[in-house]
Amino acid sequence: MSGFKNLKDKEAAEKDAEATLSTLTPKKKLKKTPVEKAQNHRGDEWFAEEIAPITGEFGGLVGDDGTCKTAIILNSIPEGDACVIVDFDGGGQALRDAFYTHRRSDFKSVNPWIMQDEARTAYDYPATHDKVMDIGRRALSWAKDQLEPDYEGQRLNTVLVTAVDLWDSVAMACMFIEDLGTAPDGIGAKISPHEKVGLRFNWQIRSTRFHQLTSLCRELTRLGVNVWYETHWQYEMKADGTMTGGKKPKWEKQTSNYLHTIIQMKKTKVRDAEMRPTGETIYEATFTKARNLPDLLDKTRLVMSTYDDKPLKWHGLPELRG
Repeated sequence: MSGFKNLKDKEAAEKDAEATLSTLTPKKKLKKTPVEKAQNHRGDEWFAEEIAPITGEFGGLVGDDGTCKTAIILNSIPEGDACVIVDFDGGGQALRDAFYTHRRSDFKSVNPWIMQDEARTAYDYPATHDKVMDIGRRALSWAKDQLEPDYEGQRLNTVLVTAVDLWDSVAMACMFIEDLGTAPDGIGAKISPHEKVGLRFNWQIRSTRFHQLTSLCRELTRLGVNVWYETHWQYEMKADGTMTGGKKPKWEKQTSNYLHTIIQMKKTKVRDAEMRPTGETIYEATFTKARNLPDLLDKTRLVMSTYDDKPLKWHGLPELRG
């Protein structure tokens, strides 16, 4: 037993010596194989957020008044979900009160305008700009809250900005009033604007102000909320005031580049073979841009038909409900 004990003691002493030496001698770093590197650093962890993004639609609606622009959006909101309407022209509130009185709590129309108390213009443009941005930030906060697992409140489905051409006018007035200081108010901003703007690239200030809202809206779509910009046509005219026949959406010129979908709305009076009115008017939607729904590109859908002697037929735009 004594020999066996001596052997065990020798082995223990050798292990202690090795342990002491390892603490004094720096370890040599071994080069990791590609497989070992892949096991320790996974690419799908680095880009996990981008692999499965939560996205909503960011679209634009273009058309004259009374072509069902607002109607197709409100009709697309699931029962119980909410739509925040930044209602520059009051069209969202008017449509809600006429056809959706039972959904007043779902369609939350917000008046973005701030009135002047004592001034020659009705609106305070800088204050209006600030209010619109605040509405956007509140919607963004709502969108973040509803992604929490324990969220139990109403869900924000869509943000609709009506008459976004008026938002563009707010951005332009703020450029003259606050940024350049060349106009006292909205009326002054309309007098010789090209002289007041000075350097050509100063127009970029107006674009930046306009797209401050666009930036908020793009973030909303990343959180799963749909956003729609609604605007009118801007008809081109010659210097003598005659129409050229051309037209373009009445919003900041870069807006179309940010939108995933653009739908043009129009209404047409139906005529027979001898060009006599039949009493029917059709309302149609044409997808002129459809990044997320390429099968719909350049396709036209019938939205509504009205008649002189019988009730209207509403079809809506089911493609927006997906």
